[in-house]
Amino acid sequence: MKPNPIRFYSLLFLLSLSLSGLLRAQSASILETRITLRVVNERLDEVLRQISAKGGFSFSYSPDVIDINNRVSLDVTNRSVREILNSLFDGTVSFKERRRYVILQKAVVSVEKKTESFYLNGYIVDQVTGIKLPDASIYEPVTLVSTVSNQYGYYKIRLPTQPETLHLEVRKEAYAGRSVEVAARRNDFLTIALAPDTVRPLATPTPRIVARPDSSARVPPRIEIPVIVYSEPPSPDTLIPIHKKEKEKVPLKESLLTIRDGLVYALSTAKQAIHTENIEDTLYRPFQASLMPFIGTNQQLSGNVINDVSVNLLAGYSLGVNLLELGLGFNVVRWDVKGLQAAGLANLVGRQVNGVQVAGVANMVIGSVEGIQASGIVNLTAEDFRGLQMGGINVTGRDLYGWQLASGLNVARTVHRGHQVGFVNYADSSATTPFGYFSFVRLNGYRRLAFTTDELNYGNVTFKTGVRKFYNIFKLGTSGFVPHKPIGSIGYGVGTAWYLGNPAWNWLLNADYVASRVAVERRFLKQPRVSHMRLTISLEKKISPRLALSVGPTFNLLLSPYDGLVQENRGSLGTRLTSSRSDTGRNTYAWIGFQAGLRLCNRVN
Repeated sequence: MKPNPIRFYSLLFLLSLSLSGLLRAQSASILETRITLRVVNERLDEVLRQISAKGGFSFSYSPDVIDINNRVSLDVTNRSVREILNSLFDGTVSFKERRRYVILQKAVVSVEKKTESFYLNGYIVDQVTGIKLPDASIYEPVTLVSTVSNQYGYYKIRLPTQPETLHLEVRKEAYAGRSVEVAARRNDFLTIALAPDTVRPLATPTPRIVARPDSSARVPPRIEIPVIVYSEPPSPDTLIPIHKKEKEKVPLKESLLTIRDGLVYALSTAKQAIHTENIEDTLYRPFQASLMPFIGTNQQLSGNVINDVSVNLLAGYSLGVNLLELGLGFNVVRWDVKGLQAAGLANLVGRQVNGVQVAGVANMVIGSVEGIQASGIVNLTAEDFRGLQMGGINVTGRDLYGWQLASGLNVARTVHRGHQVGFVNYADSSATTPFGYFSFVRLNGYRRLAFTTDELNYGNVTFKTGVRKFYNIFKLGTSGFVPHKPIGSIGYGVGTAWYLGNPAWNWLLNADYVASRVAVERRFLKQPRVSHMRLTISLEKKISPRLALSVGPTFNLLLSPYDGLVQENRGSLGTRLTSSRSDTGRNTYAWIGFQAGLRLCNRVN
């Protein structure tokens, strides 16, 4: 008989449904099962039997531990088993789940432990509806002991008995915070009701600062007041404001926020994330030490604490730092850093830095920096930077008032003061001069694409980029295969330019120095080295906003093993000022030449 595939898949489907239902049933907490019960003057064992019957589980206990002959009265409607048991035994009996059983045991508290700490447990509920609230933050602000209510709104927190005054702070997003004084220093069941926050601000509120007995307000709150600055229209050498509409979020800032959120997600716990969302209070500690964000003296509240001194082994996470932070791995700060922050790998700050950041790999600041950033690879500041950036790559998302020193790349939106010094420099607008192998200033920079001719190469293409006071030159020239001429040349140089008279007259004087490698033979890389150095003084006249003519003399120096450039006894470069031949057979030629051409210009310079 052939197997019926329809029957097989039907059985498989029913089996999967049964298993999923069983798993759901097992995952549900027995103590959170809600029942309705009314008994009057019943024996305790009978009451327990009715509770277990309605809840679909069994009790396990010893009659020697619990007086089953006690008579009790009970009237509850839609209450959890946990609440009913707490009401019945008033803390004299402890209970725990195991499979489909609830085990009842006599609560035994050691005298020694009782003097050190006690447990407070209960529910966090909505004051209006009575609904139990999950993911509420419960913490003690002096010892930083904290917990989070579970999916049933239940919490359990261990509190010290030593403080004279003990307050429990309860916070939940969209609810008004509540402070509960804990009078009794014993294990107790306490349900806390939170009132909905009916007056919600339109914008995200600034976290309020709460003074604690063991701390002082070291970071006074500040209100940012917009300042309107009126400025005159810029001349070609000054800063050009960017008039295009700002995006809602700076792309760099958005990227850094993504990196920060990823690091926090990877390094912190779910409880810390809940505390960060719920708690708007600011806590202070003079010192903290941590192995990881969730293993340290700030415990699960590390993201809500500002420290004077912070020491982290693998990774640290805090609200702010006032003086010093040291870490072998990552330092992540939600708000501001003042003083020195040093990390073996990376520092990431959510708002402002005022001081010094040092990292082996990266410094990342989502706000502004005033001070020094130094890293082995990259420094990223999403907003303004005032001071000195040093690294392989330096990026300032907005305004730069200082220096960027990079072995690789410097990027800034607007350079007001200081300089960019690096292999490659980029800015949207710059009031100063960048120095590097390649500099590009998008709005008020100097750029020319020139097509020229001279006595060495009949055709040259030259690109100039930077600012008018100092620019980079990239040159490519050729004479084709004309006899007695080089095949071509490739060169690099620098230059500067001055206005002749009023800039509106469109006359410029350029002084350019270019060093080139000359190709004499077709196998360019294998031929003997031929070097050509040229100083050009040229006059430029714009004939339209984007087009200019140029002409001027050149002063040349050529170092070549070839006589007459191409080969011995076969012509030369024409009139020479001087020539000489060294003992090694290398010829030196010097002469005055010319250069003329057509230039494509950018509009500003």
